[in-house]
Amino acid sequence: MMDVGLKAWAELVQRIYPELPILRDRSLWLAGQFDRPSVFIETDLVSDKAHTPRADRIIEDVGLVFHYDIDRSMVEEDGEPIPLDLSPFFLYLRQRRFCVVSKRFGIMMVIEAPRTRPQNDRMEVTFRYSFLTHVPKLMIRDDGRQIQKINDFFIEPS
Repeated sequence: MMDVGLKAWAELVQRIYPELPILRDRSLWLAGQFDRPSVFIETDLVSDKAHTPRADRIIEDVGLVFHYDIDRSMVEEDGEPIPLDLSPFFLYLRQRRFCVVSKRFGIMMVIEAPRTRPQNDRMEVTFRYSFLTHVPKLMIRDDGRQIQKINDFFIEPS
């Protein structure tokens, strides 16, 4: 259930950059076994608190690492990195006032201001965000029997 945020971020990146490969496996990313350009996404749980009796507020940090493509037209071994234009990504977030709805997973992410860290061959972007998740109501009594849910009500006029 906690990977809903990770999947929602992958959906968001895919919505803005449809051809960009998304990497979610940390071991492959650390080993450098991925194609460029690509984006690595990782989430980290900050807190999980009860918001209402039927909903929890999840607060997570997310890290997006946008790896740039390498210019292979040069004869040297290592080509120059070609920066990925991240302005559509930030424009998309600003247009939605940093409240993005995941259509596939049914959550709305409330995103705080991003922190960016440019590197030579990549751009690291980190956010803190929160969303509400549904908590199912237990329908079992103390003795283990299931509680029958009332779906129909019949009202007689008095």
